[in-house]
Amino acid sequence: MKNLFKVFIYIIAFIAVGAVAVLLVFEVVNFDETSEVPSMIGKNVTEAAEMLNKKKLFLNIERKEHHEEIMEGNIITQNIKPGQKVRIGSEVGVVVSKGTEIYSMPSFEGQLLDDAKLTLVNLGIEIKKITPVHSDTVEKGKIIAQRPLPGNIDSNEIHFLVSLGSYEVSYRCPSFVNMTVDDARILAGELGIKLAEKGKGSRIIFQKPEAGVAVQKGDSVEVTLGRGWGMWF
Repeated sequence: MKNLFKVFIYIIAFIAVGAVAVLLVFEVVNFDETSEVPSMIGKNVTEAAEMLNKKKLFLNIERKEHHEEIMEGNIITQNIKPGQKVRIGSEVGVVVSKGTEIYSMPSFEGQLLDDAKLTLVNLGIEIKKITPVHSDTVEKGKIIAQRPLPGNIDSNEIHFLVSLGSYEVSYRCPSFVNMTVDDARILAGELGIKLAEKGKGSRIIFQKPEAGVAVQKGDSVEVTLGRGWGMWF
């Protein structure tokens, strides 16, 4: 009987020791403890890691992305919301800023707008605004100016000033008949008219359209060359 009693006592003692050991293990590993996740957005990685260490949590950098407002090395987002409670020893994933993305802007001045568009698509740059203006020096459809200027920029947008060509100027066609070829060329150049010369000779003996007909800058006037009035043609 005494032996049975001793065995019973040993069993009880063993169970008690085991229970105490289990409680100690739970206490050591903090199995049931939780910690509140702090807000780390805008903090640098070192600050965030220290904040989590105080909460017995760990930082996990999931990836890095460019960001226009948050400076390089600071946290953009976190995968667990601030204030949420998680088990001690858990990881909190974050996305870290690589800073503003830098674009290399080439020069487009003098290029056709359509050609520039193809280049911009490949560079990932967006045309924000196109302003058309008349120009006597830049061909229609070509880029007169750009903003920003060529070089490294921190924006993926560009503005263009594009030529509409010269203003349409209308006036009455002058009389070129009986003028010397040289004088006619000078006058035509001043008026922006192109001379389409036919035949040979030093003077103009015929023109089409006739003098007085409405023409525009850039139009062509066909002229026939000869030796002039009162001479054998």
